[in-house]
Amino acid sequence: MEINRLTILRRPRGYVGILATLLLSISAAGAPTIAAAEVHVEGTVAAVRVTTNKDAIPDVLSAFGAAFNVRYRTVVPLDGNASSAYSGSLVQVISRLLDGYNYVIAHDQGTIEIVVLGKRREPSMPIQKPAPSTQGIAAQWR
Repeated sequence: MEINRLTILRRPRGYVGILATLLLSISAAGAPTIAAAEVHVEGTVAAVRVTTNKDAIPDVLSAFGAAFNVRYRTVVPLDGNASSAYSGSLVQVISRLLDGYNYVIAHDQGTIEIVVLGKRREPSMPIQKPAPSTQGIAAQWR
């Protein structure tokens, strides 16, 4: 059974219709468009191939989420773009993708979680010294 769709275009009437037609024509004729991220992920966790259009790092990590049940969290903005192609195990690809960042990869019941802690060579969290104790050492053990 074949379904045919027919779209009927009516001629716009009045000022609003002419304005809408003019704006639609201008936008179709050459207004700048924003390209959507185009990340292709193929393979398995052991052997993956990723091709991108030098997309943003979060876009590539999101594509891993769809393909391999990967979730990611980050403390810092992931600025920068991915290279055009990666291949290897998923951990190797993530390592090359997140080069320059400190991160942890955790595996839990079929889910892979990536936590980005910060950029390398920058303190990821301020180090706090413990507060000095006002009690003696013997009082701390009670």
